Amino acid sequence: MPFLANSRYLWRVWRANTRASLIREMEFRSNFFLGILRQGLWLAAFIFMIETIFSHTQSIAGWQKPEALIILALSRIVEGIMDTFFTHNIADLPSIVQKGSFDFYLTKPSPVLFYTSFKQFYLHSTIGQIGGGLATFLYALSQLNYQPNLNAWLIMILLVMTGLIIFYSLLILLASLVFYIERLEALWSFLQLITEPLTVPFDVFPTTPRLALTYALPLAFIVFVPAQAITGRLQLWQLPTAIALAAIFLILANLAWRAGLRRYSSASS
Repeated sequence: MPFLANSRYLWRVWRANTRASLIREMEFRSNFFLGILRQGLWLAAFIFMIETIFSHTQSIAGWQKPEALIILALSRIVEGIMDTFFTHNIADLPSIVQKGSFDFYLTKPSPVLFYTSFKQFYLHSTIGQIGGGLATFLYALSQLNYQPNLNAWLIMILLVMTGLIIFYSLLILLASLVFYIERLEALWSFLQLITEPLTVPFDVFPTTPRLALTYALPLAFIVFVPAQAITGRLQLWQLPTAIALAAIFLILANLAWRAGLRRYSSASS
């Protein structure tokens, strides 16, 4: 079947790129270990902040300290997955286009969007962010007054997957602007800006910003809604809404990428 054959080919391409990336990481070990240390210090600073806040109150917008730690932990895990596989690759796109190196991408036998998104693998994000996030997550679960059942775990995992699709789509939508704007070095600043709200309960926001961050720019579905699932707060309508938003934004991202690519190709010819 063509689909299966193409999937196997893309898997081989990604595996080869990953192997090369791991070799590169090990060639610069000081940078590798400093990256892990930086992620560990970032997590420790946020845990300290949560501990300080909850030393003065029992809950924030109905969220107790273990539940706030779950949100923080999930944000580390999700951002770690994103940074490991595609965030840095997409963030490099403006400089690649500006230097003219993007023409080389167009000559690759693999799809341009796939190669742009997954050309390198960042192991320090896997160990620093995902490892630290998992440790924090397990500790926070042990502090809860109840333990989630199997359904809660499965729904949370599904929501994390839809959240990754939503964030990936938002990155592609942002990155596609590089084909219209001559210089877009601020892309990385935009990425940092939209990831900052992921570490807090969205219930703390006023109604209008909360609705905007849930539907117009659906950041709530990246971390907060999965946290609701594992803490027993998820409402029935949120799961199909997350799936629908992931599908809609993925379609929009692909349309924006193809439109930008046509513009780039015509400008280069």
